[in-house]
Amino acid sequence: AVFKRLPWSKVGPYVLAQTAGAFTAALIVRWNYAETLARTDPGHTKETQTVFSTLPGNGLDIGVGMWGGFRDQIIGTAILLFIVMALTDARNNPPLANLTPVVVGLLVVAIGMSFGTNAGYAINPARDFGPRLVTFLTGYGGDAWLDQFGDPYWWVPIVGPLIGGIVGAGLYLFLIGRNLPPVEEPEDVSAERKPEYDPAT
Repeated sequence: AVFKRLPWSKVGPYVLAQTAGAFTAALIVRWNYAETLARTDPGHTKETQTVFSTLPGNGLDIGVGMWGGFRDQIIGTAILLFIVMALTDARNNPPLANLTPVVVGLLVVAIGMSFGTNAGYAINPARDFGPRLVTFLTGYGGDAWLDQFGDPYWWVPIVGPLIGGIVGAGLYLFLIGRNLPPVEEPEDVSAERKPEYDPAT
């Protein structure tokens, strides 16, 4: 939307739909694994919160704090959006439409494998906020909004990806998009006038 590739009128419904989807999916997981989570982590602590939402160091005490997680989310999301823009730009000979979701899914897995350690790779505000809200409402309490160091971490996987998305999309448009030829418009056959029917002939 920032780069006029999506109407701003669609942003609100899109955000609500993604957040509701992530919330619903996390609620199903929370319900399905209620007994396992209760037995593994009776106090509903950070030990099992990482099943739902991200933490710096992916829940491990490896020295990554709130600002390290913030930096990580900007970089990871910038990579995601840069490549998604390349995969969906019609001028860039993208994969067939039915393969694009598969390739994007593999891209998310690749980012998780390479960028998952520092902050759990939210790389999407809805993916983190929806499940975090589930943990808050189902026994994790106010601790769901904090990281393992007691810092208010909930905003990092929201603001970081928003900045990273703008950076990644902007870099794609500046480095690649502006150098691609425009898409050739298909001929509009409906605009051609058909000969009128003359009943006298």
